[in-house]
Amino acid sequence: MKSILNKIGVLLLAVTFVFTSCETEETLEITTPDAEFVLNTPGISTVFLNFALPDNPAFTISWNDPVTGSSSYTIEMATDADFTSPMTLGTSDSNNFSMSVSEFNNALTSSGNTQFKDIPVYMRVLAGSAVSNSILMLATTYPVNAPEITSPSSGDSFTLSIDNNDMTATTLEWSDSILESSLNMDITYKVETALAGTDFAMPVEAGEVMNMNSVSWTNAQLNAAAIQSGIEADTAGDLDIRVVATITDSASGTVLERISDPITISVTTYATALDLSTNWGVVGSAANDWGATPDLPFFQTDTDGVLAAYVNLIDGEIKFRENMAWDNNYGDNGADGTLEQGGANIAVTAGSYKITMNLNDLTYTIEPFSLGIVGGAYNEWGATPDFMLEYDQYSDVFRGIVTLIDGEMKFRMNNDWGTNWGDDGANGTLEAGGANIVVTAGIYIATVSLNDLTYTLEPIDYVWGLVGGAYNEWGATPDAQFSRDWSRPFDDIWILNDVTLLDGEYKFRANNDWGTNYGDDGGDGVLELNGANLVTTAGTYSFVLDFSDPANPTYTKN
Repeated sequence: MKSILNKIGVLLLAVTFVFTSCETEETLEITTPDAEFVLNTPGISTVFLNFALPDNPAFTISWNDPVTGSSSYTIEMATDADFTSPMTLGTSDSNNFSMSVSEFNNALTSSGNTQFKDIPVYMRVLAGSAVSNSILMLATTYPVNAPEITSPSSGDSFTLSIDNNDMTATTLEWSDSILESSLNMDITYKVETALAGTDFAMPVEAGEVMNMNSVSWTNAQLNAAAIQSGIEADTAGDLDIRVVATITDSASGTVLERISDPITISVTTYATALDLSTNWGVVGSAANDWGATPDLPFFQTDTDGVLAAYVNLIDGEIKFRENMAWDNNYGDNGADGTLEQGGANIAVTAGSYKITMNLNDLTYTIEPFSLGIVGGAYNEWGATPDFMLEYDQYSDVFRGIVTLIDGEMKFRMNNDWGTNWGDDGANGTLEAGGANIVVTAGIYIATVSLNDLTYTLEPIDYVWGLVGGAYNEWGATPDAQFSRDWSRPFDDIWILNDVTLLDGEYKFRANNDWGTNYGDDGGDGVLELNGANLVTTAGTYSFVLDFSDPANPTYTKN
């Protein structure tokens, strides 16, 4: 009975559904969605703008517009979803729009954006008064604005002094917003100087740092930059300074360069080297085979018109002439110490001499002269010749680079004990016949001033030489030795003049040993420790090694 009642209930329910369904069909209205002006979501949501590909498309957007029928669209962007301050990117007469990398980067830069990574960019399209939906991209840009020098200020003045040679003169500082960004890229900042008003036609590099915003200059460094830029020594002049920022794309090698606006400062320089040169020289069979090589130079002294030459001569004859020409020359007709225009040759015997020529009364003297180091630290107190110092016209002192062993030494004249100096107080002052000077083994720059009888022994690590198949069969004989450039006393510069090379290869090394040697891997004039051999053709050359910046030593070959 219960089963029958259940079946009757199901039947009645089914009938109810039939009637309800029929009623719904009579009242149902089917509608089509309204047409919409829709900006399509692009295939990318992040955009990385690469300065190495400035003309590539940064993005392409498209939209559907079955509503307005417009043939002109305006594309806007903003950095917030409400488009508080919309910016027009461009217009289009079709249903799509593209921008190049450089165009989009410039647009983002001009929008006032202060970050470089994950910049929110909202875009929408306008067709008259109709506005599409908006889409969101995240963009990473590259810097466009140049660094800005913040210190010192234009118009600042700096009076430099040799007394403060190693003290800081000023620190150049600049701001660059990319330094505070989270972008993983290296930025090299090169500081350049130039004579004011030359528009950096011949810039001088005055410092380089990476991922930093300052360079400090000592008095010596700023003085060198100013003089090399064109401000004469011991004068005041205006110096332009700018910062050049570079970023290099590792994949392509493309360089992005930004240059700051320059500042102009006033710099009063100082002379780091004397100029005691003259136009007069010693010529003759005893000096230079009558002009086969340059004449031996005369130098100025404290007395106007009185010149001095420090020379090594062989047996023969000499004369004195001006400008390495015979138009104005002097000899000695009577061998009496009086000079005559075009006079007789002056006979000499081999030796080291100081020649003094007085152009005021046309007299001259020739006297033996050599200043050397003697001692157990060098030559067993004279068992071999003394180490001879050479005259340095740039400082009016005598200098030499000498290797000493543990022991004692003195200075003396002409390889003879008649005139010798020691140091009684170990205070750098020489006394005639004074106490022996105690030294430890090493390489030294020895300097003696006969003007005030002072001396220094400055230890150095290296003396540089040229070695190779092109010169000495890679060390079968001593290397060609460089000498220090005394004209630049605060720089570590070495010169080698008129060395004859064969076809072959060569390198530069220290102390006639392979422990420290340099080659050139890139053939770019920058030396690398243990770098590649340099190749040369046969000829006579002069070299300059510059180790002033130990991290980036350079060389030139002429």
